Amino acid sequence: MTEIFAKRRKDWYKQNLKYLRYVFNDHFVLFLMILLGALVVQYVTFLQTHQAHLLEKIILVVLVTVLSQLVGRIATFVEAADKVFLLPQELALKRYLLQCLVRSLILPAVLSLLLILIVAPLLNFNVVIFIIWFILLVALKGAWFYSQIWRWQQTGILNWTAMIESEETRKTATLRLFALFTNVKGLKSHSHRRKYLDFLLPDTRRTYDYLFMRSFLRSGDFLGLTLRLLVLSILSMIFISNGIVALIIVLVFNYLLIFQLLSLRTTFDYQLLTRIYPVKKTAKTAGLRVVLFRVMLVTTLIELIMSLIFIRPIVLAVVIFLFNFILTKFYVRFRLKK
Repeated sequence: MTEIFAKRRKDWYKQNLKYLRYVFNDHFVLFLMILLGALVVQYVTFLQTHQAHLLEKIILVVLVTVLSQLVGRIATFVEAADKVFLLPQELALKRYLLQCLVRSLILPAVLSLLLILIVAPLLNFNVVIFIIWFILLVALKGAWFYSQIWRWQQTGILNWTAMIESEETRKTATLRLFALFTNVKGLKSHSHRRKYLDFLLPDTRRTYDYLFMRSFLRSGDFLGLTLRLLVLSILSMIFISNGIVALIIVLVFNYLLIFQLLSLRTTFDYQLLTRIYPVKKTAKTAGLRVVLFRVMLVTTLIELIMSLIFIRPIVLAVVIFLFNFILTKFYVRFRLKK
């Protein structure tokens, strides 16, 4: 049992390291360094000019506590076939789950420590209070993990189905992060109808216009990715006082959005019936360009409204418009031809 799961952990970490080479490429690392430096300068300036009041300290404590509990899931490395082939080893697996609990606490503990160190200058508490706070955060996360293990064996036997689904969800969440930067093998996607968005489906006879829009609204994580990047852009404009820094961050998020939405082009490649559709080969590219134009049009309108309110000088809003126009008009066409 020890050798089996040790090999699975090793293979999983090896796979992650392979994808991390594409995530932390030269351009992204340079962007992170610039972003980190800008945030540090902003935070130091903020500390020199601001003194946190009691209400603000309470909000920070609650915010750090919530964020520390959101990250990290218990990693069991069980697979679908285990409920058949490892069934005779249930007792050994129950002991193994306790080891998983301890290992899974490493990432939440590191994140909790980083968050506490970041807000420590603003809170200005005693060192003993910070240590107790850190221990409580780790203990709270450990209690949540233990409650999961307890639910899996509440009836006296292991609930293999729930345990396997939890592990697949954990791995899928990690792979989706890597999928933002490169193609990922073994990533499962699910379709959700979302009836409340049916009015956005175009009433058109152009096949790929409808298919790509339908895929954007229902399949994979395209809609969720768009909303997350848009929210991050808006938050950058609201909370970063330096207009140029906020502008750079918004432009990077818009580029990442277009870069990821281009993968819509391969959504229906597995469907052999699309090859016998009585449509021209150029209809596929044209349909994707129409969908990307609609998405970027809505995104640009929202960003322009927010930039006129929060970004100074206002002329920087024009840069957002021009950049999005270039992305949609020229970059998309170049990538699709390539």
